[in-house]
Amino acid sequence: MRGAAKAGDVGNFLGSFGKPTDPFPTLLAGGLTVFALWREGREAEGVITWLTPTEGERAMGLPDGWTAFGCDGQPVSTRARQKALGNSIALPCAEYIMAGVKEELKGGNGHSTD
Repeated sequence: MRGAAKAGDVGNFLGSFGKPTDPFPTLLAGGLTVFALWREGREAEGVITWLTPTEGERAMGLPDGWTAFGCDGQPVSTRARQKALGNSIALPCAEYIMAGVKEELKGGNGHSTD
């Protein structure tokens, strides 16, 4: 992707998104792609680790078990939990963004909001 961007190759750049075999694939609307990462210290071996639902919850800033049960109190499958986490936004990011919005609305940037 970076090489295509530097070369100005639009076709290859756009083609670099959404590949389920990439270590950090983007989510596609048509299917579930589980988030994966390289196992620290084993990058040269190409070892990919799929996040467990609990690891995904932690990465998204959610409490452990947040996605474990549905609104009906029934257990949620691992696949459904991973899909829900993949379709969510990381709470620390949302909080940071919203704090900035709040600051701007209060005029905290030194500019008048009039």
